Amino acid sequence: MRVAFMHELKMAVTLGHQVVIQLHDGQMMTGLPKWGSAPDKVHLRTTEGAVWVKLDEIQHVTRIIPFGKSF
Repeated sequence: MRVAFMHELKMAVTLGHQVVIQLHDGQMMTGLPKWGSAPDKVHLRTTEGAVWVKLDEIQHVTRIIPFGKSF
């Protein structure tokens, strides 16, 4: 089940891209993902603060790819 979104999540962490994560309960979160010491969770820095999200609670990941110049 995780295979569908893990590639996008790994790419976002590696490239420093933000993501929109949709959970199985319909909740959506936007933030910058980072890996931590827990292999079954991802750390997501959002505008409201940092949260840990269990990988098995994630239904879909959309990577936000920035275009244009970086400042």
